[in-house]
Amino acid sequence: MTTSPLSATSGILDSHAMKFLAGCQGPCITVVVPAHHPGAQEGSRKALVHALVRTAGEQMNRGKFAGQAAELLAPLEEIAQESGVKAGGAGFAIFRSPEYTARYYLPDTPAKSPVEKLVIADHFYLTPFVADAFAPHDFFVLGLSIKKLRLFSYVNGECKELPLPAAVPASLDAAGGFDKPDHDLETRSASGPSTGIMRGVRVGTLSDREKFPEYLHHFFEIVDRGLKPTLDGKPLLLMGVHEEVTAYRRAAKHAHILSADCVGSIDVLTLPDIETRAAKACRAHHQLIGEHILAEYQEMPDRGRTLADVPAVVRAAGEGRVHRLCVRTGAQVMGPSGEDLVNTAVAETLRAGGEVFMLQENKMPETLPLAAILRY
Repeated sequence: MTTSPLSATSGILDSHAMKFLAGCQGPCITVVVPAHHPGAQEGSRKALVHALVRTAGEQMNRGKFAGQAAELLAPLEEIAQESGVKAGGAGFAIFRSPEYTARYYLPDTPAKSPVEKLVIADHFYLTPFVADAFAPHDFFVLGLSIKKLRLFSYVNGECKELPLPAAVPASLDAAGGFDKPDHDLETRSASGPSTGIMRGVRVGTLSDREKFPEYLHHFFEIVDRGLKPTLDGKPLLLMGVHEEVTAYRRAAKHAHILSADCVGSIDVLTLPDIETRAAKACRAHHQLIGEHILAEYQEMPDRGRTLADVPAVVRAAGEGRVHRLCVRTGAQVMGPSGEDLVNTAVAETLRAGGEVFMLQENKMPETLPLAAILRY
């Protein structure tokens, strides 16, 4: 990334960007600008950016950063003049420090839209962006159906359908699922590495209902094995009806499967539907990991490696001792200098290479804004 104070880097606010921003030296200005939606007054967003920059100048001139106000705010005025700001569109966040200027576009979903915000502190305001930034951004989606498998790549909110690899049968029938000799059911053996035919299954006079789980399991074993070179270690999101998703999880040995599922028939979903569901599922995946980390925190026998007192967590994070940090969504604890200590703990944890997880309000009590597992 560039560190020129006059260049405004645009892009996706992902985990790499967050870790970089966490390490920037203050003073740090964070400006969050909501999306421009149809029907909003023309030019209103440009006026909002100017107003936020003006407010930032007033606040800095009254505080400890007064001597740096003009130099820090000049690039923000330049960003406010850009055509993208005038035209509207997605919400974005501007980050400005003495060494760095950046603008990152923010996700805008029906359940969560960026909220107007201005923060001037020793750290960038990163807490509200953790959940989206650290959710998976680059993975595959496998649409499960016995009639037609579908494979997609998902990168930064966009899905693209891909052809199935040659070693992956497109359907249960293509895998030879019901084209077997009429003999007694025998022990299943592994198929060849890329035959695409379930040669290890021999079926007798059992009913179709009794035979189906065996066929499905072996079909998904072939798919899992055939996808391995294409996935190349990247995560895989499963999308399909509950029974098929569960069966694939049982059969898979090679895939790194995301913990969240998308339940529903892939046969009727459009590409935009799949994009929306995949985005929701990747956030849910990160949330589930956070819940497991919180459970680990609660069950740790060595309580000397846990911290919940907010000032103590901030000190430990500044010393590089916080390994994993769970944060209650919406939590704020203001310090004596007016800086949000929750955000300070988040930034310092990321700066030192720790992990941060945002948990929904109903997963952490109000009296527990932070829960930290320490390295030592």
